[in-house]
Amino acid sequence: MDQTPDVFAAALASGDTDRVNRAINEIEDLDLQERAALFEDCFERCRELYKSGDGYQRQSVVRFAAALYPRLAFRTVGTELTDQALPGDWTLEEIETHRRRLREFYLDALVDDDGRVRRAAAKALKELAVTAELIGADDELQTMLTELETLAEDHDNEAVQKHIDQAYENVEFHAEKPGSLLPDAFRDALE
Repeated sequence: MDQTPDVFAAALASGDTDRVNRAINEIEDLDLQERAALFEDCFERCRELYKSGDGYQRQSVVRFAAALYPRLAFRTVGTELTDQALPGDWTLEEIETHRRRLREFYLDALVDDDGRVRRAAAKALKELAVTAELIGADDELQTMLTELETLAEDHDNEAVQKHIDQAYENVEFHAEKPGSLLPDAFRDALE
């Protein structure tokens, strides 16, 4: 499979499970910097497909977007969080923009009519919460919690509420710093 935004978009739009899974596997197998280079174009295609697709296609788009997330911030864990700690010419502002755009996308998907889409979005939000915890982005975790609280207030559908609550619990877990419950020696070793 060619690793271009057009090819990935065609696979996601196909609705064919094998093609979709192959596209997700392909994007996951890319180096973080290669994913980062594809992020903007692929993410825009994902947003377009999400708006026009059926439930399975929307779920596929959410799963693909989660796999597309470059996770460049992981390269800074254990070092001071600076532009110089990132690979290539990437900046902290750019990688924060990736996370913000994904968070907004997942929050929209979390109130989708299709439960498969909502489950995929809740799982993807959890991955963003893990990243935010690892890099010490407490403000992002608090923003996620606030946005999830607002969603909960705005939606009274029981099925939708279930997935919002699940996402909230996942983010809250990481916002509460579960690592602080570890013995000091083990926590020091991790840091």
